[in-house]
Amino acid sequence: MPKDRTIIHIDMDAFYAAIEQRDHAELRGRAVIVGGSPDRRGVVASCSYEARQFGIHSAMPSRTAFRLCPQAVFLPARFEFYRDVSAHLMQIFRTFTDLVEPLSLDEAYLDVTQRTHNWEEATLLAQAIKQQIRERTQLTSSAGVSYCKFLAKLASDANKPDGLTVISPEQAPTFLDALPIEKFFGVGKVTAAKLRESGIANGADLKRLGEERLRALFGKQGSQLYHYMCAARTTGQSNLHGNASRLGRRSPSSATSWTASAW
Repeated sequence: MPKDRTIIHIDMDAFYAAIEQRDHAELRGRAVIVGGSPDRRGVVASCSYEARQFGIHSAMPSRTAFRLCPQAVFLPARFEFYRDVSAHLMQIFRTFTDLVEPLSLDEAYLDVTQRTHNWEEATLLAQAIKQQIRERTQLTSSAGVSYCKFLAKLASDANKPDGLTVISPEQAPTFLDALPIEKFFGVGKVTAAKLRESGIANGADLKRLGEERLRALFGKQGSQLYHYMCAARTTGQSNLHGNASRLGRRSPSSATSWTASAW
């Protein structure tokens, strides 16, 4: 039987905005928005956590962001520079494993199966990666550790910024049952609204209805949603985004182990 995989998802915290705050001391602690000017039809590419407190988020029209936080500092994106920083990050990742799958400039999956034998080792390795990023770039990142990409990515988003969350196979069923439908892969605002109109609010509802009923209601997408949920529940090999893995059972105290109250 093939050995299960161990997946770490690293997601940089407010990447573009964090770089600008790092390079310009006067911006630290202030609401910083990187993207188009509010005087034009631009959008927010990234924003600092200070800006997020006003409800600002990526892809929001810059004019809307300005209305929410007129005191924010708007900066044009320096994409070539961000790409250079991203290349440095990928070099860091490859010192830990050759199996790196970038998703964008600021996030990547790392398959660390060959470097770990149990849950504690995987979590300590994620801590080491975060520490290397901080020391070499002066930026923070959030890490998710789990046995498949889908859950690792969700875990990295659970305790931002500068978080580290693990989701074990034992915790996954409860986690998936409580997971809002919007968090499932491929579910946008329109689909989420249709699902909620049909009484489907979370993973538990998907499981309750079953594949046949979901397919009858939503066609092929209904079947896909059901299979995503089922694939993420298994601790063996999975077709979910191409990878699945199983971690050990222990977690160092500095990491967050998911519980029902965390979501």
